[in-house]
Amino acid sequence: MSFVTQVAGIPCRCEVTFYSRPAPMRVTGSGFGDAEPPEAGEFEYRILDRRGRHAPWLEEKLVEADHDRLLEESLTLQNRAA
Repeated sequence: MSFVTQVAGIPCRCEVTFYSRPAPMRVTGSGFGDAEPPEAGEFEYRILDRRGRHAPWLEEKLVEADHDRLLEESLTLQNRAA
């Protein structure tokens, strides 16, 4: 899946290469050790130029807030498609 977005104000595309949802803690019994810890989700992507070519120069401009925003944009589009 890919979608149109911006990085540092530059129009581009984000191609999601891998996504797995986070898993909550799971209790399997009544004892303290009878639980499986929560698992963090994974979100991997590549930034492409407007023509669909990989743009590592643009990936270098990403900041932490961009990673969170791209995840939110991706999830929003997935929810619309469902």
